[in-house]
Amino acid sequence: MHPDQDPPRTGFELRWRMLGVGVRVFPSFFFITALIVGIVVYMQMIKPANLLDLAIIVAIDVACVFVAILFIGMVQGWVYRSYGIRSTVVVRELVGGISPEALPPTALQRIVVALAYPASSFLLFAIVYYSNLEYDWKSTSVIAQMTYFILSAISLFWGVIGLLPIYPYSGGRVMLEVFQFISPGYGLMGTLLVSILVGMAYVAYTAAVYFRHMKEVIVEGVPLPAEPIVAIFFALSVMQNWQLFQIVRAQGRPTSAYDEHDDDRRPWGR
Repeated sequence: MHPDQDPPRTGFELRWRMLGVGVRVFPSFFFITALIVGIVVYMQMIKPANLLDLAIIVAIDVACVFVAILFIGMVQGWVYRSYGIRSTVVVRELVGGISPEALPPTALQRIVVALAYPASSFLLFAIVYYSNLEYDWKSTSVIAQMTYFILSAISLFWGVIGLLPIYPYSGGRVMLEVFQFISPGYGLMGTLLVSILVGMAYVAYTAAVYFRHMKEVIVEGVPLPAEPIVAIFFALSVMQNWQLFQIVRAQGRPTSAYDEHDDDRRPWGR
């Protein structure tokens, strides 16, 4: 995912550069992620034998999420660098993303950097899956087995989420470029409307499944997951997109997401 702006620097964050890409890690990531992982473990009725086992489960989960965010962000950073754009991987509050110093100048390049997120997620899944297929490393210990399961699950899941047409996720950014090409004046509004409808549909679906009003939808034998945490993120995106839609509509004229006569601010910052 793409943070809209670099968050302000603090004295507690970790900062370094790695292979030409900057990295910023906020301590809040570890605390919030550990808390949410603990809640998920409790909700899934996983009962560790003791507190040490619980701590190990949480530590492995947090480490796997961190590695996945860093790997995916680094791949995106290299794509930006191939266009001559510096970027920084930002890891904070369970989520992570890439913060470029500027957007690529062409629509095709913006589509490529947007698709770099799901592509790098699927790449991580392929590395984990095929390395285990070759060396069977997950069978070496219980920790290795947990690491394999978590990395493969989150990388595959994030890749699928990244393809959904919800702004500002990768699929929504690609949709924006397509709509902008079709209708430069109304592409942003169309993108926001579709994003709001898709986000609300998933939130409603998750609520219905969670409160047992319906069963999970099965698509070719694969159940469509209804995850409360994902629904929360989508609900936040719906609220953000609705606010942006109101701002665009209040302008009373067709609005492009990329105005040549403006600076590099986001549409809601004009």
